[in-house]
Amino acid sequence: MSWYLEAGPDSDIVLSSRIRLARNLKGMHFPNRMDDEERKKVLNLTSDVLLKYPGSSLMRMDIAPLPDTDRRALIEKHLISEDLAQGMEGQSAFISQDENISVMVNEEDHLRIQVMAPGFALENTYKQAEKLAVYLEEKLPMAFSRKYGFLTAYPSNTGTGLRASVMVQLPAITMLERMPALTDSLSKAGYTVRGVYGEKSQPAGNIYQISNTITLGISEETTLQNFARTINEVISWERELRSQFYEKNKDKLEDRVYRSFGELTYARVLKQKEAMNRLSDLRLGVACGFLKEVDERRLMLLLNTIGDASVQKRCGKVLEAHEIDLKRAEFVREALLNKISE
Repeated sequence: MSWYLEAGPDSDIVLSSRIRLARNLKGMHFPNRMDDEERKKVLNLTSDVLLKYPGSSLMRMDIAPLPDTDRRALIEKHLISEDLAQGMEGQSAFISQDENISVMVNEEDHLRIQVMAPGFALENTYKQAEKLAVYLEEKLPMAFSRKYGFLTAYPSNTGTGLRASVMVQLPAITMLERMPALTDSLSKAGYTVRGVYGEKSQPAGNIYQISNTITLGISEETTLQNFARTINEVISWERELRSQFYEKNKDKLEDRVYRSFGELTYARVLKQKEAMNRLSDLRLGVACGFLKEVDERRLMLLLNTIGDASVQKRCGKVLEAHEIDLKRAEFVREALLNKISE
């Protein structure tokens, strides 16, 4: 079962938590300075070690041979980045069966260890990532400085190499036009706010990715504690605004949610952004306790599988843009009417 179908803490607001650790091999150029032969050497050195990782079967997926649709589907699931999707020789991803672990090889750094979990679960997610990182550090010579910590291709990751992030859905803060103030406040505190697919992407469905930006001169423990405290404040503010808005605009909000439910249930053509916005309304209705026709698990399935590439993968063929919108609408209808299995 895919990890994102499980229930997680504070999942009414926090869709998922992710821990990413950057590591590089000692004595090797960083990926942006490497040629094909060097990338293949790094891949060969790391592949055997990753495939033997105990307790979690990792599957190797070389990017270069993959069709573009497959690459885009992996991006939509947050398993690889846009940089890795370029598919240069020696770029690969090692992915667990339930897709909660993904190790990118020869992206910005030699190794990008990524672990994801449903809901707000930073501590347990970090423990999984740390366990894998320690295993790799015992098997491979890592680029490390006593002064600076783990050395990375970009100075912004040097030190712990830790990036903690959460995917949050903030419909109340967005509807009440408080996102600019929140983004500014988070930026001043050392955090960045991005769209649903990370750097350079735009928000959709009121979904934002919040992550730390400081990795040098601060311990992993302190980073996680500060980040958790910050996200708890965001959660509290969103819940407060939801409650206030619903109390003052009960009929208006229920009408909006049920209109979205009707559109998704009967629409024959759906663009991705429109579908995500309507699904955000449904999640808000479920969180406020009045939408009983659909459960959160079904909504999470849809949010993670209605991207253009994911729709094409489900159909097993490349589709024209209009065909994708038709198939997406069909998939959403069937999911909301419980006509498909998870």
